[in-house]
Amino acid sequence: MKSFLSILRKYSVAMVMNFLGLVLGFTAFLTLMVQVSYQSDFDKHYPTSERIYRVDKAGASKDDIFKNILPRGYADDIISSSPHIEAGSITCPFIGSIIFNVANENGRMTEPFKSKVNVVYPEFFKIFGVEFIEGNADALIDQQVVAIPLSLAKRLFAGESAVGNILTHNERIIFGSDRGNSFVIGAVYKDFPENSQMDNDIYLNVGNIQKGSYGGANFTCYLLLDSPDNKELVEKTFNDTFCYDSDWLTDIELTPVKDIYFADAGSAIYKNGSRSQMWMLICIAIVVLMIGGINYATFFTALAPMRVKSINTRKILGSSSIVLRSGLVLEAVVFSMAALAIALCIIGPVSKVLYTDGISDMPFRFSEQTVLVIFAALTALLTGLVAGIFPSIYVTSLPPAFALKGDMAYSLSGKRFRTVMMALQYTLSFVLLVFVIALYRQNEFMINKDNGFEKDKVAVVQISQTHYAQKADWIREKLSSLDEVVDVAYAMECMGGSDSYSTSTFNYNGNEIRSFIFMCSPNFLSVMGIHVEEGRNFSESDDNGSCVIINKAAAEQGVDMLEGGALDGIEIIGRTGEVCINSLRQDITPICYIAVPKDYGYLTWAHIRLSDGFDRLACVEKINEVLREMDPDYLFEIKLYDNILSELYEPEIKQEKSIALFSLLAALLTLVGIFGQVLLDLQYNKRTIAIKKVYGADNGPLVKDNLMKYAKLLAVAFIASVPIAWMLINGWQQNFVKKVGISGLEFIVAFVVIAALTASIVSLMSWKAINSNPVDTLRKE
Repeated sequence: MKSFLSILRKYSVAMVMNFLGLVLGFTAFLTLMVQVSYQSDFDKHYPTSERIYRVDKAGASKDDIFKNILPRGYADDIISSSPHIEAGSITCPFIGSIIFNVANENGRMTEPFKSKVNVVYPEFFKIFGVEFIEGNADALIDQQVVAIPLSLAKRLFAGESAVGNILTHNERIIFGSDRGNSFVIGAVYKDFPENSQMDNDIYLNVGNIQKGSYGGANFTCYLLLDSPDNKELVEKTFNDTFCYDSDWLTDIELTPVKDIYFADAGSAIYKNGSRSQMWMLICIAIVVLMIGGINYATFFTALAPMRVKSINTRKILGSSSIVLRSGLVLEAVVFSMAALAIALCIIGPVSKVLYTDGISDMPFRFSEQTVLVIFAALTALLTGLVAGIFPSIYVTSLPPAFALKGDMAYSLSGKRFRTVMMALQYTLSFVLLVFVIALYRQNEFMINKDNGFEKDKVAVVQISQTHYAQKADWIREKLSSLDEVVDVAYAMECMGGSDSYSTSTFNYNGNEIRSFIFMCSPNFLSVMGIHVEEGRNFSESDDNGSCVIINKAAAEQGVDMLEGGALDGIEIIGRTGEVCINSLRQDITPICYIAVPKDYGYLTWAHIRLSDGFDRLACVEKINEVLREMDPDYLFEIKLYDNILSELYEPEIKQEKSIALFSLLAALLTLVGIFGQVLLDLQYNKRTIAIKKVYGADNGPLVKDNLMKYAKLLAVAFIASVPIAWMLINGWQQNFVKKVGISGLEFIVAFVVIAALTASIVSLMSWKAINSNPVDTLRKE
């Protein structure tokens, strides 16, 4: 150990850089494995997770939105169909976020806040084993009472009791006109973890919403069985006894809640992930750790020549090979475990920063990641063993004569080991960097793609149903009077902000056409810059819901503009070009635009066309001033399509950030390894360099000799990386209907970046070493 410490002091810079590289490798590995844990443990943390099932329609295709979106009456029949169902509840995934105020003791409103809302039965909390901090599930028997998450209670009431406080809103139509505009907080529940299908919403009783309905489908149904062994029996009991009065209500099948995350990959409604992407994260974690470990192993191997003489002297004096090898391996293990210890100290704050910045889905918590910490410790132990075994065996296996006079640095196996390790590092770095560039290009392509409407000229804001019913004309008139605004149109949903919209199936000439239904005001297409290529646009008199305009995708399914063409009796008056309002994860979907009357109370999304020549952010400020004048107690969130599309592609952008960060880290670790190897190579060759300098060698050719050695290594590694990177990118792009493709530019940029950085490191270090006084070097040698 003494000789080891003396060598480390001599090569302290290389030692510190390799040690920090190993720390970063372990930190990155832990961070990525937390993300893997987030996905692999999704919905497995409920106390009752083994017995929770979602009701799906048997035989429905994976992309059928109604596969698990059911009418309430149908769901109620399922819940009451078997004694093996301990509890059942519906949820509605379409309500979204609502603006609330807290009414204080004087009846005045506090600052507004936004929260997602869901309607359930009180049994919902039993199904998912929810723990209550205040109150209990029975509070929701009262339809005017809500349960809020602990995180919201802390934010709103700062340690005081939340129960009994009143929340006010302006969305009576959503919750039922019989409920009024306020709710009482009756319970506070412990937050669901991040990797859960259940959000930390404000929950209330579903009440009379669509009670007994077998028509409109808006609910998901969850069941808690007495035993998972009775799953098939529950399915059979219902399927054999239910009387189907509707063609579209079919037999059911039960999907375990813990399978939903991966089973619903690509779903627009449920949180979902891809097993292939999870394995990709695992591979990246292993690659980053491998690069850090390779640096470490090659560093220990490179130190071996300086220890040959002392170790073999001890061997000649009687020390056994086993004792010597054990000591060398122990040094490597201690070094590795020390790096892990530091990584565990910094992983907490690092993961919180990544979580806050939206790069990671879940922060690292020791209490929840015990298994991961144990696995990391075993990995650190293995890394130390691997790094120590090769040099310990080699050094102690040399013949005494060679050991006391020779130099392992120039031995064939020693050089081969280090060369192979560096080539592997370069190959992995090339693959990751090329993949990051491909991710960036695909995301830019999706965000900037022409969607068929003028998204750069439109701002969007959601108003309440009360605002729409009472102030829609005032908002349009007031905003249109601004120089910055051309016009305002209203729609039931935000165009281009989701993969899921109101959907219906129409009958056209005996064929069923499934389409998005976009309820809007008559001027909507004009405001959005959507051109009607065939037929005519809506007029102001078309606001009675009696006519429809279709997009090109609907026409391609056989719907045409023949005179008298109609969808379920609704006249087709026009056809637009290709308009895409969902992400490129899915095919462009048929759209039916239907202009509805002003008293249709759901058109709460105002789409505002902006004038040319004005700063868009300044326009947003002007619009906000007008809306705040109308209602200072409401939280208006005005969004440009830059923000809307960024939210739509949030999973891809988050993935890009995550992989980019750790790929750049992998490249940095490779360069750290190269720095250490160049430093040690120059130490080994300093006598040779000094002799050449004495005999008149110029600095340029000496630097060039070093560069050529690494240039050959770069070339071989790059060639090896090309097919690996191509297969990786091609496989990943299969997740998208439209893709940017694979470009040679990605490979060229990656090669130039890594080659330039390597050349800079090698040139600077070589130049410094070559310019030292050769006489001093030879005197020391």
